[in-house]
Amino acid sequence: MPHAYPRNAWVGGVAVAVAVAGVLVGSPSQALEGPKATASYSYTAKIVIGDSERACTGTLVAPQWVLSAASCFTDSTGSVPSGPPETPTTVVIGRTDLTQTSVGATRTVVRVVPYPGRDLVMVKLATGVAGVKPVTLASTPLVTGESVQAAGFGRTKTTWVPDQLHTAPFTATRDSTPNVALTAAGDGVVCQGDAGGPVLRGAVGAQELVAVTSRSWQGGCLGMPATETRTAAIATRVDDLDAWISSTSFAVPGDMNGDNKPDLLAVDNLGKLRLYPGTGTGAVAGSPTIIGTGGWTGSSVTHRGDWTGDGMEDVVARVGSELRVYPNLGDGRVAAPIKIGSGLPTTAKVVGIGDVTRDGQPDLVISYNDKLYLYAGTSGPTPSVAAPALIGGSGWDVMTLTAPGDADEDGRVDLLARDTRDGVLYIYLGQANGTFGDRTEYGHGYTTTSRPLIAGAADANLDGVADMWATAGDATLKFYAGDTSIHGPVDGPSTQVGNGGWDTIKSIS
Repeated sequence: MPHAYPRNAWVGGVAVAVAVAGVLVGSPSQALEGPKATASYSYTAKIVIGDSERACTGTLVAPQWVLSAASCFTDSTGSVPSGPPETPTTVVIGRTDLTQTSVGATRTVVRVVPYPGRDLVMVKLATGVAGVKPVTLASTPLVTGESVQAAGFGRTKTTWVPDQLHTAPFTATRDSTPNVALTAAGDGVVCQGDAGGPVLRGAVGAQELVAVTSRSWQGGCLGMPATETRTAAIATRVDDLDAWISSTSFAVPGDMNGDNKPDLLAVDNLGKLRLYPGTGTGAVAGSPTIIGTGGWTGSSVTHRGDWTGDGMEDVVARVGSELRVYPNLGDGRVAAPIKIGSGLPTTAKVVGIGDVTRDGQPDLVISYNDKLYLYAGTSGPTPSVAAPALIGGSGWDVMTLTAPGDADEDGRVDLLARDTRDGVLYIYLGQANGTFGDRTEYGHGYTTTSRPLIAGAADANLDGVADMWATAGDATLKFYAGDTSIHGPVDGPSTQVGNGGWDTIKSIS
């Protein structure tokens, strides 16, 4: 049992310094001795803390999140505080062979979130890696005697710092604690470089993550005394932590800069695209970041959903007659556009509505020629949209459209439309078939004079209810907190969150 082993024999959270290639590597650095892994293990990550001060292994569990051992990230006090890592940390993901730089990518770590009471930590990447599929999480626990595979980077029996991911079979034994004892089912052994590596059940290509390696005796590993022959290891179970992993890695709708707070985009009178970071209270930062230096005049800009498959919300815009995706670089700045459509009228209005079809992919609604169309999206390194499907027959030219998110909390995204003729705001509730129901009055008094621009704010004040922003006739910005009923903001009460100059803004989203 784990408590029967002397702690100084383990390499989990104990500071035993080992010389590796001239660099001191901390004790949580373990690696797995066994066969080279195939590309099906591309969700396995190598974590390097500092200038090779410490190296560990992790597993991609969400597009922007890696799960690893908390002992890899202990600070100078021996604890693992939530927040930015104490030491700059990088993660290599998508490469089972670290020399093959044509695949995968290297990312910096911007945040760590430990799980209390277990040797586990969630590691947030500055941006995800498109094309690398996260591992499947197990939903049932291991049973004693079950066969599993462990994977890791780092030291083997003959190599100090190998470039290859290795795997080995083990037999798992559970008790009433979160620990899982691993007994080698062959000559495999957990060595330096593998703390935080995945323990998997199932056939290669269809594996589930059941635990994360934590510590080991390292018998037979390069650099260990010949007298140490024990090869047992301990892992930390994760099959019961789906809710924690999901809630930690949840991508907040509307968040452009990765701080889990919805943000506001605006096009100004100079044709520049501005990003106003949300504060989580319904307000926005007073000083915007210019993420598009020109050429945005007359465009229709929106943002809601990850179009490139890297875990970050991207910008979608109709520029001229083209429909484009502008990939998020991880901090809200955008890369060169990817064209996903053409031939649109230059007056077409685009709304990133969210996942209308509930297939896990972002969708668009676009109005032109007095009609409303659904463009079902597909995310990935080469995003695309399906042929338009007519979902609104007439009367859409006079509407200002925006996406509030899920306003009635039924799990479906909804659509807001302001009638520019009389200022009445309507909500169209999402339906199970991917369309929208009949409209219901949602507010009034939103004339183009009193409230020139409106934009759904997702849950900008983080209370679980969809909200809205609007510019006012006095050149200020207002925030409308949503209600728990569908009869949401009725032109009050509102909070002024921008003090002036908003009359120079031509569109918001």
